[in-house]
This record gives sequence, C-alpha cells and structure tokens, in this order.
Amino acid sequence: MRKILLSLANLCRVLVGALFVVSGLIKINDALGFMYKLEEYFEPGALNLEAWTPWALELGMLASIGEVLLGVALLVGALPRLTTALTLVLMLFFTWLTWYTDHCDPFGSKTIVQQGVEVEIPNQCVLSCGCFGNAIPLTPHESFLKDVVLLILLLPILLSAWTGGFGLNERQRSIWMYAMALAITWIFGEVMLEWGFPTLFLALGLAAAEGVRRRWAGAGQEWAMAVGVLVVALGFQVYTLQHLPVKDYRPYAVGEDLNRNMASADELGLDPPVYDKEVRFFSPETGRDTIVKQSEYMSAKLWQDETFKAAYPEADWDNAVEIKVSDGYEPLIFDLDATDASGESRLAEMLSEGYTLWHVSKDLDKSEGRAQQEINALMADAASKGWRIGALTPATAEDAAAFQAEHNAEYPFYTTDPTELKIIVRSNPGVVLIRDGVVLDKWAWRDVPTSADEALGTR
Repeated sequence: MRKILLSLANLCRVLVGALFVVSGLIKINDALGFMYKLEEYFEPGALNLEAWTPWALELGMLASIGEVLLGVALLVGALPRLTTALTLVLMLFFTWLTWYTDHCDPFGSKTIVQQGVEVEIPNQCVLSCGCFGNAIPLTPHESFLKDVVLLILLLPILLSAWTGGFGLNERQRSIWMYAMALAITWIFGEVMLEWGFPTLFLALGLAAAEGVRRRWAGAGQEWAMAVGVLVVALGFQVYTLQHLPVKDYRPYAVGEDLNRNMASADELGLDPPVYDKEVRFFSPETGRDTIVKQSEYMSAKLWQDETFKAAYPEADWDNAVEIKVSDGYEPLIFDLDATDASGESRLAEMLSEGYTLWHVSKDLDKSEGRAQQEINALMADAASKGWRIGALTPATAEDAAAFQAEHNAEYPFYTTDPTELKIIVRSNPGVVLIRDGVVLDKWAWRDVPTSADEALGTR
C-alpha cells in the first residue's frame, strides 16, 4: 500500500510541479499584466483591498516566483513537508478566490467603509482570474474547477510527504520524473501556448537545483537549491520588466493585423455570438427575487402576466447584465481609437498602407523621461522617410500640448482609451512599428531604435 501511495504521489508531483512552473512562468513573462489583474481584485467592489494596490506588482512577482519555486521543489523533492504545506495554503487560497469570483453576483452589492462612513456599492465582478494570463483565458468557473482538480492531485502528495514517503530524489527517480515533467511541459507549451520556452525554463530550473545540490553537501543544502532556482526565475522576471514580455498573447502582438482584429463578424463573414440580458425582478413586500432573461420576458409577454406582476412587481432594468447565449466570432480589439485635438479619429489613416510609428504612453506624468530624446530623434527620422508618426496617450489636448512643449516632441499626439494603451505595449513609454496595419515590432523605452533604418533592421 505504501509503495502504491508513493507511486501515485510521484506521478502527482510531476503533474502539479510542471503546471506550477508553467503557470508561474506565464505570469513572470507578463508581470504588468498580472499586476493589472490584481488591481481589479483590489477594487472596492471586488475584494475592497485598495491599500494593497500600490504593492500589486510586488505581490504579483512574489506569487509568480513562489509558484515556480514550489513547482521545482515538488519535482526535486526538496523540503517535502514545508513545500507541500505552502502548496496547500496557496491552493486553498486560489480555490477560494476562484470560487468567490465564480459566485460573484453582478446584481448584488456590498457595504464598505469609506472615510469612516458605511456606504453600499455595487459588486465589481472579475470576469477572468488571470491564472494563465492572456495565454489561456479561463472563465472563473473553469478556473475554480481547475483548482479543485489540483487540490485532489495534491492529496496523495501531502499524505506521502507527511508520512516520510519521499525526500530529495535519488538518481533513478530524478531521471524519470524530470523526463516526464519536461515532456508534459513540452506538450502543454506546444499545444496550448504555442511556445517552446516553458520546457527550457523548467530545464534551467531543474539544472539550477541539481547543480547546487551536487556542489553543496553541507547544512542548508535544500535551501541553497531554492536560491539557485530563485536566481533563474528572478533573472527572467527582471529581464521582462526591463524590456517586454518574451511571448505576447495580446491582439497587439508582433504579426497581428490590427484592422482584422478590429473587424466585426459581419465584416469577416463569420457568425457573431448571441447575447441576451438577465434582469432581476423582485418583490419589496416578500423580499423574494428572480432573474429573467430579456428574451424570455419578451416572448412570454410577462408584462401582461398578472400572476408574475403580482409576485415580482419591480424590475432592475438599469443593472441588467449582458450574458452570452452562444459562442461566435468577436473582435479582439474593441476600444482602439486615436482622436486629434478636434475630436476627429485618425486611426483609419494610421492603419492604412505604409509605415506608422507610435509612441505609446499610458500615463504621460509617469512616462520615463530618459527615453524622450531618443524617441524624438526616431520620430523625426521616420517622418523624413514619409512614415506616419504620432503618440497615443489618454491625456487631454492641454496636457499633451504641455508635454510636447516640455520635451520638444514635435509630432502629433492623439487621445486613446487608457486600458487599450496598457494592452498595446507593457512599457511607459513604448514604441510600436506598424506596416499596412500589421504590427512589425515593439520596443520598451530602454530599447528604442536610434533611427528608422535600425527599427526596420531589428524586426
């Protein structure tokens, strides 16, 4: 029986460990994207943890790197009791979080304290947990089921760890467990992520752990192995924060056709999704309520049904929630625009034939000023070659003009939705090169090309 438990535990260690490493890697690859997701959770209408918002990036990094450390620790068998205990705590928290997200009532409200006064605000439901970022968008329900499965897989690992079933792998066990974990990661990466790097990243993590193990035979060996893995994970994290995500899953990634990503299903000759609305009807006298789809309300002519009206005399039409009835093609980009000071959209012109160069800044006040001189020079060179140039910011025309005057930015500034700017490029500022509406390349402010020729040569 003990051998069966150990064999089952080892198999689960492979599955859970590999998944933890991949999940952590995806978040490390796009730390700012994970930060934005945490900020959604911290909103008053969600978890009401606004005090944590300034630390969203640091908390996200801690969680992401922690996932990688725990995943590798499970695979190598390091600190089994501590590792499994921390993994259990993490999984219980995320299972609760996804359950909470899945059961969020969009019609509901909550009472919070603002400036010492209790106020009632509507619920702010998070539509995606961000477990795998933009790589694998999961609904809250799908995320919850995933976490339940992981908890089940964790049980034999816990039992084995706390009964002395495993420790650091011996050589034979390491060979087959690492080989299986790398194979699973490769399949998952190629099929689900279309990215081969997770396999290399896992291999580097395992190599770091085993390399330290073979050179550190004294006390604290397993902690030293953790430090080795930490160096790998933290090194990749620093790189992506200093530059841009290595793999971009957003609709503005290199190679994406922005015109197509904005096109409707009708324009592409595809079937669009079908939507409906859920409306809450309630009775002030009994306190009872029910949710009715708008289509059902209309088809059954419930406004004429005296029995229904008597039971539910009031309806909250203002807070009706749109739901998807059936899937179909939806535009990947909804809110992209670029309006000039007069309010005229210039987006179609900028995405027409030819080259376009964008300076993108989600917040001009916090834009890294050290790069502005290089951006100015690049824009001037691009303009001399006949390229369309411009800056996309959420700033007002007045604030944009003040920025232009302060930084000698002699190119037009356009107003764009701030959420879209966060998606276009994970840098403030960043530069995007487009040809015929297709993204050719993107750069963080540290990597801005010195000329148009260099921009074309680096793609």
